[in-house]
Amino acid sequence: MPQKSGATRAIVVALETEHERGVDYWSTFSTSEFFRTMGRHWSAAEHVRHLTRSMAPLLPALRLPKLGLRMAFGMPDRPSRAEGQISDAYRAALAAGGQAGRFAPPPDTHAPDQARRDKIMDEHSETLRGLTQAMERWTEAQLDGYRLPHPLLGKLTVREMMLFTLIHNRHHVEVAKRRWAEAGLVHAG
Repeated sequence: MPQKSGATRAIVVALETEHERGVDYWSTFSTSEFFRTMGRHWSAAEHVRHLTRSMAPLLPALRLPKLGLRMAFGMPDRPSRAEGQISDAYRAALAAGGQAGRFAPPPDTHAPDQARRDKIMDEHSETLRGLTQAMERWTEAQLDGYRLPHPLLGKLTVREMMLFTLIHNRHHVEVAKRRWAEAGLVHAG
């Protein structure tokens, strides 16, 4: 197994920390609040399902042989951008009308009860755990030497994709907080 770099480890720790913050926030909702839409906007459950759905395709991609990634998506033609640059590009894409598209959570036909909530949160945690474990195989140079497609931002280096995942998880917690307040809703948290 390649030796993991400090930067790789830092990204893994940041993803895990942001995930824990998200889980802490989502846990402040009662079960009925967790499934309640925020005005015209997604419920907390839908935010979490969207985050899981957007991370899930990264698992097999990060586990592919590196040559397969290079053949499928080419080599990066520029250095990886910093977290702030990725965040700015994401905000610009959203401002230009970017939406979740195929990563939007489909209608949930299950009962909105504690068991369903637990399943949604467990799937979210398992997906994040799989993602950080898959990163164990990546070195510093490899993070910058391969790329993956992003539906709004185009081809990103693997480092950029992991930074985007971090930003995206943070973004949805902040959006949920704002939308909950805009809808005039108050909850236990």
